[in-house]
Amino acid sequence: MAPVPADVPISVEDLDRFSIEAPRYTSYPTAVEFGSAVGPDEHASFLRHAAAEPRARGLSLYVHLPFCQTICHFCGCHALTARTEGRMERYLSALEQEMALVARQLGSSRRVSELHFGGGSPSFLPAASFRDVMRELRGHFAFDDDAALSLEADPRTTDEEKLATYREAGIGRISFGFQDLDDNVQNAIGRHQSAEVSRTVYWAARKAGFEGINVDLCYGLPRQTLETFARTIDEVLELRPDRVAVFGYAHVPWAKPKQRLIVVDELPPPEVRFALVVLARERFLAAGYRAIGFDHFALPEDDLALAAEGGKLHRNFQGYTTAGTDALVGLGLSAISELPAGYVQNARTLRDYHLAVEAGRLPTERGVARSADDQLRWGVIREILCAFRLDVPELERRTGLTFREAFAPELAELRRLETTGLLAFAGPSLELTPLGRLFARNVAMVFDAYRRRAPNGGAPRFSRSI
Repeated sequence: MAPVPADVPISVEDLDRFSIEAPRYTSYPTAVEFGSAVGPDEHASFLRHAAAEPRARGLSLYVHLPFCQTICHFCGCHALTARTEGRMERYLSALEQEMALVARQLGSSRRVSELHFGGGSPSFLPAASFRDVMRELRGHFAFDDDAALSLEADPRTTDEEKLATYREAGIGRISFGFQDLDDNVQNAIGRHQSAEVSRTVYWAARKAGFEGINVDLCYGLPRQTLETFARTIDEVLELRPDRVAVFGYAHVPWAKPKQRLIVVDELPPPEVRFALVVLARERFLAAGYRAIGFDHFALPEDDLALAAEGGKLHRNFQGYTTAGTDALVGLGLSAISELPAGYVQNARTLRDYHLAVEAGRLPTERGVARSADDQLRWGVIREILCAFRLDVPELERRTGLTFREAFAPELAELRRLETTGLLAFAGPSLELTPLGRLFARNVAMVFDAYRRRAPNGGAPRFSRSI
């Protein structure tokens, strides 16, 4: 099929019509299906199975460093403050113990092709502590020479010494959380990060020689207007980062109590929220960025844009990535692992995490085993989200299934979505329209058997698609 252009205008009315509660599909089954039936023993079994895979590919590592200087009001992450020096030291010691436990099960059959540090704020760690973590990781896992190493950073806790340390450790890509450069918005979310601080650390990272710099922006924040967000986008465009992620703020105070500090009346109404999305999309596309999925933009020469153009885009718990691994190992508090046999999540409180690891057990709190049907559907969902199409003949060749028989209910729903303008059929295969690319989650959800069996009720469990 010919590629569909991504720069077709999107209207506020379109966003209003198609914005629904939908999973982000960084996994399938999604995390709401995780349960306590999967624990440390199952986790160990999943790791051994991944090690024994005859077609084993590279390994992705995710390391969760949960500590922050302060916790922002809008934060939806598993983040903590390091109230005492000993609190961080104990965590880093436990993290090293977990590395040993995981490496013991995984063996040496897989080499690390991708490593990402998330949080919290990994940049809150002192430079010396970060060097210690990297030394332990390289001691327990074998890294490819060209492994892609990346890190999330808070501009307020990043300095030249830390940037130099990251580069010496092989970190090639760094992601800065700007959210919004307007002081009034920053005050409303309890972040207090001036535009000057953000600009200064960005240029320091350029000077330090980072191969790629990502900037995170957030729409739907309190006190945010079209005028303030336009100024933020213009300032970001002056910096010209390699990638920009534009995420929507999800107000879920029942799940994230810190968000109760957000003044609800200061949140932009739906029509303004939608207009913010349209504004960001128009500005970044006009500046020469490529739209990657529904919330990422990349310069044409960036690896992510090249992967999308070449049909090699991948998706896992880190979102869109260029490393097409079939195993992601998460280390640290609340970290999630995606393994061929299933998903597991570590303990989400420091107490439970420490108790498990210090007793010599994997700190597994919950998870889910993946059935053959889960594997099949995840392949379909990932193709829709990454390639924005579904090559039905190739799917049938690979699986031996007849699509119209195996997915009869789904096919009927896809035909309905075709009438709405989200997708178009070309013979048996389908391709998302420019509008459908923005609402790829809506199309992917057609293949979610769990949502079909158990529609949402009560408090929302997922963010809206816009």
